[in-house]
Amino acid sequence: MILLKKELNDFKDVEPVEFFNLARELDRIKKDLNSTEPSINRNIYGRIYYSIFLFLREWLKKHTSYQSWPKGEHSRMANYIRYRGPFDEKINELIYEDLVLLKKLRHQADYKLKIPIRSS
Repeated sequence: MILLKKELNDFKDVEPVEFFNLARELDRIKKDLNSTEPSINRNIYGRIYYSIFLFLREWLKKHTSYQSWPKGEHSRMANYIRYRGPFDEKINELIYEDLVLLKKLRHQADYKLKIPIRSS
């Protein structure tokens, strides 16, 4: 697999918005791709989550006392926003809830091969 033989040094800098743009592009062209729609949708959720996660992380590092550490960062950052976020309490809580929901969707998309159908 040639792609896997690339060195990490071959990666170029990327902005979080580029992950979001990729998700939008995948959604736009998914009917033309030689892949199943569910697998494409799962990748879209992942790209959306990471674009928002990375944007928030970088913004928090620049504008608040938040410090980034890789271990446990996803939950730690969400809790930082919830309890110490830079906005009013209601906005912090909404951002927290959205981030937790997106993380859950991304986790299901990446790890749950079979999603049970829930009746209402």
